[in-house]
Amino acid sequence: MNIRERVDLAIDDNRRAPCFWIPSEHWRAFCEALGREPNRIGVIVYRGKTLREGEPYSEITTRRPDGD
Repeated sequence: MNIRERVDLAIDDNRRAPCFWIPSEHWRAFCEALGREPNRIGVIVYRGKTLREGEPYSEITTRRPDGD
């Protein structure tokens, strides 16, 4: 399962969540899979959700990483 499929699954499982953090080691591959780059504030809006780069070696999550 590639990162885009994993993100789609996370969105489908958490339909009410407005924001998702994607592990930093997968962020570049996710951007490439979409053929898009983050906007000026570093997010991508995909399927009506705000997606951000998260902490390395983490899960796709709906909670803000502790480091922020």
